[in-house]
Amino acid sequence: MTYNYKRFKNKEYKSVNSKILGVGDQIPLATVLNLNNKQQPISAYYDQPIILETGSFTCGMFAGQSKKMNELTNANPDFHFLILYVREVHPGKLIHAHTTVQEKYDLAQRLQKEDHMENRHIVIDDLDGQLHQQLGAWPNMIFMINTSGVICYKSDWNNAKSLQTAIKEYRKSNALIPQKWEMLPFPNISIEYKIFKRAGWDAGINFIQALPVLLYTHVTEFFSKVRLPLS
Repeated sequence: MTYNYKRFKNKEYKSVNSKILGVGDQIPLATVLNLNNKQQPISAYYDQPIILETGSFTCGMFAGQSKKMNELTNANPDFHFLILYVREVHPGKLIHAHTTVQEKYDLAQRLQKEDHMENRHIVIDDLDGQLHQQLGAWPNMIFMINTSGVICYKSDWNNAKSLQTAIKEYRKSNALIPQKWEMLPFPNISIEYKIFKRAGWDAGINFIQALPVLLYTHVTEFFSKVRLPLS
């Protein structure tokens, strides 16, 4: 598997795995690099519960949740809100796949400055996304991690509204919250336009070509997970 693929294709989602880590599992003891260019273990954030989201500069799903996530961050100062910067989901001619850690770092800085990640801390792992792959390798996952490093809540696709509910549940009892399978959010046309203008129009063409099979894959997976019939 090529982690930093050059073009988005459906086959890339055959290599992700939502079953690697789940609710009740310990988060890997990884070292991350923050945007002050300082290496530190992720456990350095264990003084408060952590909301860990995966995202990148070319991920429309991540961009679509940013405003609501900023609001959640400001409303919950007793949580650390971290963004694990991962591979470019939709690389193109203008923003291509990472070939060095410095490229990844520079794009994470652009994300911070241009998309206004209010009070959210961006960190990166390494060029091959070792932590990202251990988490499952989906482009916009969300995890709630307690101060012991245990995953208390997880979703393969971030939904700020569902996360807000999970935070409220966690405050009541500090208990584990079972994962609820949710449908892939439908692409927001205006946000996707912004993403593909940023990455390169070839990235948009690759996405459109992959979209029918991608949607079918997610719909069938959703119904298999929730054990509901398709008809």
